[in-house]
Parts: sequence; C-alpha cells; structure tokens
Amino acid sequence: MMEAAFSAINLELHSGAHPRMGVNDDLSFHPLGQATMEDAASLAKQLASDIGNDFQVPVFLYAAAHPTGKSVGAIRRELGYYRPNHMGNQWSGTMLPDVLPIKPDEGPTNVSSEKGATTVGATPFLEGYNVPVLSKDVATVRRITRRLSGRGGGLPTVQALALLHGDDCTEIACLLDPDHVSAYQVQTVVEQIAAEQGLEVEKGYFTDLTKDRMLDKYLKITAD
Repeated sequence: MMEAAFSAINLELHSGAHPRMGVNDDLSFHPLGQATMEDAASLAKQLASDIGNDFQVPVFLYAAAHPTGKSVGAIRRELGYYRPNHMGNQWSGTMLPDVLPIKPDEGPTNVSSEKGATTVGATPFLEGYNVPVLSKDVATVRRITRRLSGRGGGLPTVQALALLHGDDCTEIACLLDPDHVSAYQVQTVVEQIAAEQGLEVEKGYFTDLTKDRMLDKYLKITAD
C-alpha cells in the first residue's frame, strides 16, 4: 500500500484543506479483541523500521511505540504541522524543511520533497467524528475547537481540528477515545459553544467504522 502511494502521489503537486507531512502521513495501530498494546507497539516499530529503510523516509514513533510515550500532537507541533502554508487555510507542497529540526526514530534526517515524512504509533482505538459548522469563519470555529479539545481544557482525550470544508462549512474533525468520551458528548459541546457564537451546527458523522463494528466485521471474516 505504501509503495503504491509513493509511486502514485507526488507531495510537491498536492494541496488541500487537511494538514499532512507526507504522502503516507500517519499510520496507527490499535489493539482489538485479545490483542495487547504491546502487540500494537511491536507492529508499529517493525513497520517504522521498514519504512525508514526501504523507502528512505523519516519516521517518527509516538504513544506506546515511542520510548517515552511522546504524543503525535507534540511531534506535529514541533514540525509546524498545524500551520497552513497556502492561501490562509490550505496546505500545499512540502511543509517540512529539507533537514528536520528534530531527529526521526527511523530513516534519514533529510526530507524528500516528493515523499515527506511519516508518523507511526500505537494507541487505544480512536474514533473519527466530524461535526459540520455552517460558517466559513475558520478562526471562530478554531476557537470552538480549542474549547472542545482535551488540550484546551474541554472533553478529556478529545483531539480536534477545524478544517474548511466546501463553500459554506467548516468541519471540526475529532479523534476521541470511545472508552472515555462519546460522539454524543462531542456533538452536544460543539452545539453549545457554537450557539454562543450564533452559529448553526449540523449532525456529525463517523469517518470510519466504530471499534465494535470493526471487530464484528473481522470476526465474521475469520469465521467464514
């Protein structure tokens, strides 16, 4: 999969409304069923080594795969991941310097402008839940996002990012740990804060399968 992506995508020619540091931006491992976090971390470290050696791409480990448990958010902030570099709210081309300011865990310190860098980690299962806010005022939605996120004093474990989506909407893209916070809680908090700003909010949606549905599908596949 990674080889196909590197062959098909040139980061220099790419632009969009979502931040990214590489063609293969992030790969995360999550233990399901009887699997342990140690299993997930071991796989993450093996993959990181393969990526660094086979593709000569810098790889940063995070969470349970990192020696000190460093978060992916901390790595991204150090690398300027969240700062748009094009038209105010867009990311275009390579946003990393030719030589990285921090040493990767695998691969070279030099960055290919075509491939970029990659993060690989192991964490509890996280659900992606996006909430559309009917506004193009990204700055205002970012303030809502900060109040929602765990880092900003909002819902514990929630990571959130405001991204322009279409012509009349900014989405709050969230990662949440379903064992601690529900999508309903996220939806409620966003609606409450947005109402203070006079903004309308649409019903959010999951960006992928939930943990239970994913495990159920896997068990059905292995039973056939």
